[in-house]
Formats: sequence, structure tokens, C-alpha cells
Amino acid sequence: MVRKLAALVFVFAVFATVSAGRPSAALASGSSSCSLASVAGSWGFDYNGVGILPTGPVPIGAVGRFHTDSAGNFVGSETNSLAGVAAFQTITGTITIHSDCSGLLVANVYQNGQLVRMSVVRLQYENNSNDVQGMFTKVTLPDGSTLPVVITIAGKRTGDS
Repeated sequence: MVRKLAALVFVFAVFATVSAGRPSAALASGSSSCSLASVAGSWGFDYNGVGILPTGPVPIGAVGRFHTDSAGNFVGSETNSLAGVAAFQTITGTITIHSDCSGLLVANVYQNGQLVRMSVVRLQYENNSNDVQGMFTKVTLPDGSTLPVVITIAGKRTGDS
């Protein structure tokens, strides 16, 4: 079982590395670039992966929605499942976007008004800023400790800013 889970974590890591290296669809066409204004709006997302706890790897997943504005503000909510235990969480943070359609989200995640983690997510916008892919690069708990994770995220635009 541990061997299969280790193989799964490896596959996620390889997939994320390969995916992060490819150019975005917007740049491939050579016709557009991204900005905070071009990605502003309402989005739906899901993410899946594995968290590496001291007791061993556990599955992580979520579905939710978020909104960004042209100033880089990020607000959202999600239903998150950690090892099969679901929780409703709210998210606030900031997003930066580069002209090559890559970006960085720094998000504070709250449950019942209490900070439960800070997540850093590398992003890549595609399809004229209508799709986003990402990889969690750091998860910090309120006590300052980090939680190793292999989590990928995908989102689609659901509305305008």
C-alpha cells in the first residue's frame, strides 16, 4: 500500500513538472498576454492530491469558487476534504499575474473564522484567460510548520468581473 501511494505521489510530481514547463495556450498563439484585468472575474475550481502527514500520506480534494478583481484581490470558498473529513472553508488572498499568463496566489484559508493554513499556488492561465491550472508549492499551518503536499488545481471562468 505504501509503495502504491509513493508511486502515486511520484506520478503527480512528474505530471506537475511536465505540465508547468509547457507554454500557455495564449502565448502559443502569440496573440495575447495576461494581466490582473484579463483574469479578473468569477471562477469555479477543483483540486486533488496528497498531503504528507507525520502518520503518512492522506488524500486531499476540494471544490469551490473564487473571485478576483483587477487589483489582485482574491476571495472564495470551498468544500475541502482531508482524509475523508469534509469542511467548509473561506479563502482570502492576493494574486499576481505575469504577461506570460503565469501567476502566483497567496491565500489564507479559514474554517469557522479561524486560520487553518496559508497556501501558495503557482498558476498558469490558458485559453484566453478562461482556464487556469496550478500546483500548490507551499502549505503553512498556523503554528508556522509546513505540510508537504502534491496538489494540482484546475479552474474555469464562470462569469465576468
